[in-house]
Amino acid sequence: MSERMERFLAWRDRVAGGDSERAIAARMGIGNNRVGRHLRESDPPVAETVIDFARAYGVNPVDGLVAAGLINQDEALRAAASEPLRAASQLQLLDELTRREKERLRGPVTESEPTEEAHGRRRFRRDTNIAKGLLT
Repeated sequence: MSERMERFLAWRDRVAGGDSERAIAARMGIGNNRVGRHLRESDPPVAETVIDFARAYGVNPVDGLVAAGLINQDEALRAAASEPLRAASQLQLLDELTRREKERLRGPVTESEPTEEAHGRRRFRRDTNIAKGLLT
């Protein structure tokens, strides 16, 4: 059995709380043979059945897809962030960037961070990674 499948089965067992495949099938409204084929024997598990299982148990289907190795955590996080980012107005985005930059500037001072100059002003290095990974 693959490591991916072991991870998925551990997630499935945690979510199902020890329910048998027969009990899982009854809760999902499908045959228990399908549960066995799609959620135990198939490597990777069948995405549609993983989603149906998660919904039947009231958990986030994306967590099941990640546990099954069908998508990775980065893809899940990007998907979760992309729609709200696209829906936000430019003013909302600028407000959020301003808030984050103020928060970053208030952080602890390190050697590569702000330095005091003779005139009492602070100089900061430009953060070129500020938007890395957004909307990609």
